[in-house]
Amino acid sequence: MNTTAPPTDAASTLQRSVAHDYSTSRTGVVPLTERRSRYHFLSLWITLAAGFTYLFLGFQYHDAGYSLLRAIAAGAIGAVAYLVYALPAAYLGSTTGQTHALLTRSILGRVGSALVTVLLIGIAAGWTAFAFNLLATLYDGLFSWGHVVLISVVLAVVGITNNLFGFTGIAAFARYLVAPLMILWILYLVIKGLVQIPSGQLGGGAITMPFLAGIGVAIGSVMWGNEPDTWRYGKPKLFWPALPMLAAFAVGLVLFVAGGWMMAQLSKAGAFDFGPAFKYTVEYSMFGVLALGAVVATVLQIAINDGNYYEMVNAGQNAVGAIPGWRRWYTCLIMAGIAALFAWRFPSVQNGFFLVANWSAVALPCVTVVMCVDRFVLPRFIAARRPMDTVPSWRAAGLANWPGIVAVLVAVAFGAWGLGLFPGQDSAPSAGLPAVEAWALAAVIYAGLAGIAGRSARSATLLGFGRQPETVASEQQGAQLDERTGA
Repeated sequence: MNTTAPPTDAASTLQRSVAHDYSTSRTGVVPLTERRSRYHFLSLWITLAAGFTYLFLGFQYHDAGYSLLRAIAAGAIGAVAYLVYALPAAYLGSTTGQTHALLTRSILGRVGSALVTVLLIGIAAGWTAFAFNLLATLYDGLFSWGHVVLISVVLAVVGITNNLFGFTGIAAFARYLVAPLMILWILYLVIKGLVQIPSGQLGGGAITMPFLAGIGVAIGSVMWGNEPDTWRYGKPKLFWPALPMLAAFAVGLVLFVAGGWMMAQLSKAGAFDFGPAFKYTVEYSMFGVLALGAVVATVLQIAINDGNYYEMVNAGQNAVGAIPGWRRWYTCLIMAGIAALFAWRFPSVQNGFFLVANWSAVALPCVTVVMCVDRFVLPRFIAARRPMDTVPSWRAAGLANWPGIVAVLVAVAFGAWGLGLFPGQDSAPSAGLPAVEAWALAAVIYAGLAGIAGRSARSATLLGFGRQPETVASEQQGAQLDERTGA
C-alpha cells in the first residue's frame, strides 16, 4: 500500500475526489496519509444507518403486531449480527485501501469481478429506487401531490449531486447538516411519544412476522455489503470502526425503529399507509409545519442515497474507469440513469422494501465474507499470499477464482431459498436466520475448496491469481523487442 503520498489541502482533496476518488486501477488505493478521523465516520454512519428506512422498519414491525420493546429488540439484535460481519468487512477495506469492486478484481478474477459489479449496481439501485419512492410517498402524504413514480424518477436523477464530489461530498453533507438535524428530531419524537403514549398502549397485537424473521429484516435494512468503499478511508485497525457503528445503530436501529413504531401507534393510520402516518407525525413533532417535514424527509433520504449512489459509482468505475479519457462524473451520470430506471419500474413501497432488504442480506455479504477469508484466513493454510498493494488491470487480473465463485453462488442460493426469494417459491423455512447462515456457509465452502485448490499444481490458476505488474511489463517489453528485431 502506498503510504508516501504527501499531505494535501482541502482543495486538492476535493479535486481528486471529483476526478477519480481512488476508484480505478490506475488510482485505486487510498494512501494512509489521506485517511479520515473517526468523527468523519461517526456523522457519516449515523446518516447511512438511520433515516426513513428505519422509520419504515419500525412502522412495519408495528403492523406485524410487535410491541415497542419487541420492535426495538429485533432492531438491536439485527445490529449486533451486522456488527459481527461489518468489522472484518471494514478492516478489509482499511487494510487494502480499495473499493469493494476493485478488491473483487484481485480476489475473484475477471469473471467474479464482473458478476459482483452487476450485483453492486443492481442492489444499490434497488435501495435508491425504494428510498426515492418512499420520499415521493411522503410528499403525497403531506401535500397530496400524487405522481409518486414520476417524482421518484426525477429525484433519482438529481440525487446524484453529492456523489459528483466523491467521498468528500457525501461526508461533508452528513457531517455538517444531516446528522445533527436527524438526532435532534428523532430524540424529540421518541421522548414526546414515551411521555404521552399510555403504557398500556405500548404492547403489540396479533403477531404476523416471527421474531427471527424480524431480525432478518433488520439485518437486510442496515446491510450495505460494500463496507470497504467507505472504510478504506479509515484507520487499518480491526475495532477502530466499532464506535461510529455502535453510535449509528443506537440512532438507526433503536431510536428510528422506536420512532417508526410510534408513528403507526399515534397516527392510527391504515396498515402500510406510511404517507398519512408521516403527515400526522409532522403535526405531532414538527409543530404542524408541513414544509419543515418535507425538508427533513428530503435531507434524510438524499443522505442515505448518497451511500447507495457511492456504491453504484464505485462499481461502475471498476468496469469503465480505466478507459482512456474517462471521467468519474460520466459514471455518475450513467448510474443516475440506472437509478431512474429502477425507480420507474419499482414495485409498491412495502413489497419493494422486503425484496431489496432480503437480497441485501445475502448477496453482497457472501461476496465480502469470501474476500475476508481469502485475505485473513487462507494465507495460514496455503503458501501463496495474494498481492493487494496495487489493483491489477483487467488484462493482468486472473480469469476466475473458481472456489470463491462457487462458494458465493451456493451461499447466495441457500440464503435466497431460506428467505423465499425465488420466483414461484411457495414456502421458506420458518426458523433460523438464513442470511447469517448463508454468510457462514460461504466462509466454510470457500475455506474448504480453496484449501484443496491451494495444494494443487494449478493452484494459481484455480484461485484466480493474476499476473504481477513486473510480469506484464516484461511481456510488453519482450513484445516491443520482437517488433524491433522482426522476430
